[in-house]
Amino acid sequence: MTKETQTNPDESQLLEQEPTLEIQTEGANEVEENVPTNATDLVNDGPLVEDSRNVADDSFDSAEEESDYEDDYYAVKAQDHQRIESLIEQAENELADLKLRKSIMEADFSGLLAHYRQLILTDQDISVIAKKTLLEYYAYEFLKPLKTIHLTATDNYDTWKTKHFNVRFRLTETKELEFSFKLNPVNSTYQSSYLPLLTINSNSQSVVVNDEQILHLISQWHAENIFSVNQLSLFNYDVNLVLAHLKELGFTVSPSLIDNTQTLAVDMETDFPVAAEVLDQIFIITMENQLYDFITENKGEILILLDKNQRLTIHLYTESTLLTIDSDQWKRSLLDFFTSYPFLVPLVVKGEE
Repeated sequence: MTKETQTNPDESQLLEQEPTLEIQTEGANEVEENVPTNATDLVNDGPLVEDSRNVADDSFDSAEEESDYEDDYYAVKAQDHQRIESLIEQAENELADLKLRKSIMEADFSGLLAHYRQLILTDQDISVIAKKTLLEYYAYEFLKPLKTIHLTATDNYDTWKTKHFNVRFRLTETKELEFSFKLNPVNSTYQSSYLPLLTINSNSQSVVVNDEQILHLISQWHAENIFSVNQLSLFNYDVNLVLAHLKELGFTVSPSLIDNTQTLAVDMETDFPVAAEVLDQIFIITMENQLYDFITENKGEILILLDKNQRLTIHLYTESTLLTIDSDQWKRSLLDFFTSYPFLVPLVVKGEE
């Protein structure tokens, strides 16, 4: 083997590897062609732009959700705050109401009168319990003399009972207190009703007695036999205790037919004429009693003389009758007068004649 024909093994290997290297070069060039070479290629690359937008949208949605969460949180917080304020206001109102009721319970009559004028007469907005408490305590002060006949509260705050009758009050539309009385009938087959007798005006501190109810009471006794004379006498006495107490409290009591502290000098007019049978019966009774007399002085005028210098003059008219009652020096009520002389009742009560 000559030197020229001798082949270097390394070179032979390199020659055999050259095609492979060329192929690798071509593959590398293809890869390089697919790789973007500048920013423009990156921007124009569709899939990459879409991914960046998705990332931005996800960030925006996340921020919006966080904002919505914060808004909901503050909304709940505002509701809780409003609820707390409402509870505080409610607690303050309840505390003020309790203090008012405490003040009412501790007040004497002057204090109750002041509360009545301030709260009831001006129609202040107070709780139902406070209003009932004030009315009950205030009304009781007027009835205190009835403790002597066992004045006792009932299940109703506006009603009391005694040995002789029941009494209840109500607040009128004009903010006055009206007291009504109910006597128990002697005959259980009858039903008695409440008679509105006293009306108390706390603004003017005045009391008005409903005289019509006195006549109604006389009628129930005489014509219907619902009550006894003894019942009416006790009722007359008890009511006068209340009237005297009202005067002590500084109230002015108008003249009335139940007041037994004054002499009787009243004119009463009825809306019906006196029947001849009634006059005949009165004449017979007065003639049978030496203490009485029946005198006809003027036409249409009859004078009835009674004991203790008392007298009754009857003025006769076609459709009505005028009675003039004079008890001289005797202090008595109209109720007491007619229960003492029952034969004169038909002059004022249309019924049994």
